[in-house]
Amino acid sequence: MWNEIDDVATLDPTTPEIGGGGLAKQYSTASSRLMLDLLRLSRSSTTATASGASADALDGVIARPVLRSLLAALRLRDAATIQHVRRAAQFATGLARFIGWDGVSLRRLEIASLLHDIGKIGVPDHVLFKPGLLNPAEKDLFALQHNVGIDVLQACRVHQEVLEIINQSTPNYDSGQHGSKELHLGARILAIADAYDSLSHKQVYREAKSHTEILSILAGSAGTRFDGNLVSVMNRWIQAEGTPFSRELQEPPAPNNGAGFFQLAEEMQASSMCHIFSYLHTLESMYDGFYLVESDLKFRIWNTGMERLLGQPASKMLDQTWTSRQVEFADKQGRPLSDSAHPLREVIKNGKAQTAQVQVRHQDGRWIRVELMSVPLIDHDGSLQGVAEIFRDLTQDRRRRSEDKDLRKQATRDSLTGVFNRGELERTLESLISEFNRDSDPEPMSLIFLDVDKFKRINDTYLHLTGDQVLIGLAKLLQSETYSGEIIGRYGGEEFIVMCPSTDLKQAVEKAERLRRAIRDATLSTVKELKVTVSFGVTEIEQGDTLDDVFRRADKALFTSKDKGRDRTTALSKKEFLGGKSETVQAEPEPTYMLDGNFLACVTSDMIVLKFGSFVREQKAKLVKTAPGHVVVRVGGTFLPIWGSNERHQPVDLEIKFGLPPADVALPTRQGVIERTYFQVQIKPSGWPPDVATFQQRARATFRLLKTYFVADY
Repeated sequence: MWNEIDDVATLDPTTPEIGGGGLAKQYSTASSRLMLDLLRLSRSSTTATASGASADALDGVIARPVLRSLLAALRLRDAATIQHVRRAAQFATGLARFIGWDGVSLRRLEIASLLHDIGKIGVPDHVLFKPGLLNPAEKDLFALQHNVGIDVLQACRVHQEVLEIINQSTPNYDSGQHGSKELHLGARILAIADAYDSLSHKQVYREAKSHTEILSILAGSAGTRFDGNLVSVMNRWIQAEGTPFSRELQEPPAPNNGAGFFQLAEEMQASSMCHIFSYLHTLESMYDGFYLVESDLKFRIWNTGMERLLGQPASKMLDQTWTSRQVEFADKQGRPLSDSAHPLREVIKNGKAQTAQVQVRHQDGRWIRVELMSVPLIDHDGSLQGVAEIFRDLTQDRRRRSEDKDLRKQATRDSLTGVFNRGELERTLESLISEFNRDSDPEPMSLIFLDVDKFKRINDTYLHLTGDQVLIGLAKLLQSETYSGEIIGRYGGEEFIVMCPSTDLKQAVEKAERLRRAIRDATLSTVKELKVTVSFGVTEIEQGDTLDDVFRRADKALFTSKDKGRDRTTALSKKEFLGGKSETVQAEPEPTYMLDGNFLACVTSDMIVLKFGSFVREQKAKLVKTAPGHVVVRVGGTFLPIWGSNERHQPVDLEIKFGLPPADVALPTRQGVIERTYFQVQIKPSGWPPDVATFQQRARATFRLLKTYFVADY
């Protein structure tokens, strides 16, 4: 029989009866009992959610008894963490309401905030309560809490959107952490709420920080760890309303007379939950993935490790019937295993654990050599309730995973700016272009090539340290100004590439122009008087293109922008490139006393009036005209028409039209918001600005400010 101390997952649930001669008697081991508890948790959660359409279920997000049990276990484990998640939930929902969220979306964000640290239940005491900074090994152990939390919440049948918010809230905001998948807006809100509460409270290794210090920290990581737009909105929200947890949230007093039995029952239930979490921490640290199949052969648990191992998301696998078509297996020689020859069938047949070396097929078609352990889940009466299948990837050494991950990041990231390096950029783009060519009806995709103007002069004049600051600042700006799954990389020197999915040539030119203006207005180094401009070349990927074809067109377009005077965008199609015709050049218009702009806002129509009200009130503006879908606002000014040096004495009129997005506007894939509104803005001076440049600077700053009030997509 396997020793459950040496290997907690490969247990033989049968043992000969003492005296010998009889049939093997099934019994429940400690490990299989914990797995069975997890399976029962899934069953009870499904039943409670299905039957609790009213008081027992929270808008279909999670069963109320399950939520109560999870939070009780967290409170039993660490009172400080339960206070933290409650404050984070108040912060996240307050910020979400401020930008127009309500209803079910708000409830899902609240539940995600309350449960985002649930995995800490299984963290060992010496790590969870360590009075100091964690060492690398402890950090790795602590990081497992995220995966364990997702495992348990999945078993609790928590709504898939809640899992997405939690799962995406801890990695960096940088799109490289999730490939080209865009982060859920709720995850970005939760990331800010989690960080703000942690920074604002004293920790064992540092003192609490002030709002100004926190804002500086969050703003410094905007575009990489946090959404810059949301950081700006958060600051304005706190200035207007204050933090929602100005006083410490204290745990309610323990119940007194008559409540002892219920308190004891709750503590026993919480203690049982803690055992499940602790076991899953061990399982996650030793193995690469597992799933639970109930006696009806339905997948009930499909953990995050299985998602990584086979590339199959839990949302696709849960509640599906286990077959060799769902998960393809082969023996060590590569011969396919039929359903009847699979170890799981043997476990169901004889109730004994099975261990075998097999191959399993990844979603991309490659085969992975694994050790597969099929463990029966035996009830107290000896009946088989399900099977746990646990995988260990034999192609990798788990002790080197953390090192390999760091080496992988070093191999794929530019050491100075942190974006993709040229090698990883070319590999990723080549894969996308190949997939584009295989698709009979592909979505449009475009590439933006950009180069810092007169970069050598920057290095020669201000030294290379300033040049490095410019490149780092440019990379951060590109990350913070792109929200639709763009892939950003440094091609070499002062050249960068932005790959834009679901974007045609016209939309890519508009995106490049927006980036060009943002760069021109930004300060990218500590030398405040240094103004940086960038030239752009844009092309759209077309059928039959190779990576070299796309790069040559984009490079030719970029050269044209440089040749025409820099600080401009040139677009070049395949037909124009092959035909040798003149390129389509987006020339820089002459500055005028007018600025036109547009943006999409993730705000519902019933919140627009409130947003405009906040803008007018906080900017001490004046409503000049209001009509359905049309507002004119005057910002700044005195009784004199002459402009002063202070923005308050530089009046501008904003004519704003808003409504449904036009059909030709590409909508980002951001989740968590039901409705988007399209804003068209025209800004003109009121009074007498001294020159066009002063007006344009004031107009652009006002336009950016307006966008933050509505949490603009772009």
